[in-house]
Amino acid sequence: MANINEKELNELRERLLTYRKQLQQEIHDELIKEGSNSAISLAGKVHDAQEESLSDMLTEINLAMLSQHQRELLNLGRAIKRMDEGKYGTCIDCGAPIANARLQAYPTAVRCINCQAKHESRGQST
Repeated sequence: MANINEKELNELRERLLTYRKQLQQEIHDELIKEGSNSAISLAGKVHDAQEESLSDMLTEINLAMLSQHQRELLNLGRAIKRMDEGKYGTCIDCGAPIANARLQAYPTAVRCINCQAKHESRGQST
């Protein structure tokens, strides 16, 4: 964490914690909404095949969004853990400091920009 001072680290931690809380609330709300939609569908409120198809598509979109939120939550938790361990801001591939500007833009970054570019060119997503 050589390139991040304590004030910046605390600000980033606060952003991560706030975003994590927001995502948790969105997931909670979406699960409740999805449960209600499923109950409505099961209760016979879908009147024809076209409405059922639309309902199925919306359900798939909602599930994909929930899956994305869950991945983001996992990344947030990992970033907070790295902060607690004193490893935050260090590239997991080369060990070099991750640029502060990169961490400000993408607080869950685990690689410096060069290693991330190499990682993506190999066709990997994380």
